Amino acid sequence: DDRAVQSVLKEVDARELAVALKGVPAEVQEKVFKNMSERAVNMLKEDMEFMGPVKLRAVEEAQQKVVASIRRLEETGEISIGRGEEDVLV
Repeated sequence: DDRAVQSVLKEVDARELAVALKGVPAEVQEKVFKNMSERAVNMLKEDMEFMGPVKLRAVEEAQQKVVASIRRLEETGEISIGRGEEDVLV
């Protein structure tokens, strides 16, 4: 949910996020951008443009750092990650 995305964004370094977003579908990027201020989105997009092409290995490493932050937040109970039908709240 949006609150979980915002929690993750607070934990992740902006430079790492810019690299990690290079290798994701547009809908994932939009979900991230939707949870940031307009100014922050503009800065992040600018960073992504100016860094140019990035090696796939660097993108994957940045994504792993984001995943590690997500797992850490989940372990501390700050966010909850749904993993299928069993996790649906009614």
